[in-house]
Amino acid sequence: MNTQADQLLHDRYQIIESDIGPLISESRCTVFDVMELHNAGESLYAISEILNLTPLQVETALAYIVRHEAVLAPQLAGILQRRVELEEHYRGIADGIYTKISHEPITQRQAEFLALREHSTATYKVAGDAGRVE
Repeated sequence: MNTQADQLLHDRYQIIESDIGPLISESRCTVFDVMELHNAGESLYAISEILNLTPLQVETALAYIVRHEAVLAPQLAGILQRRVELEEHYRGIADGIYTKISHEPITQRQAEFLALREHSTATYKVAGDAGRVE
């Protein structure tokens, strides 16, 4: 390719500032999505596959991260902390609901479902992983 074509490709993808953080153009991913995976040791190509981005979009995000890491790193830490807090909150709600309904008598419909599930589990054994060749 010539350098003009290369430049056009690089100019195609940009980082767009938004209320939810810097977004990668032509996607629904934020720079924080790429940053989290990159910090976890994922390669450029793995990140592009996981997030359904082109390698050039990932390169654009990584270049942005390098230029703005001092600002982005604390923001990502806050996002991850908030994720942990929300997970704990919603698990607490689910546990509360379970505690509340676990003392209720089982309905006829629930009993039929449980019997069907037990029958299916006993009857249909999984021989192997469908995604793995043995």
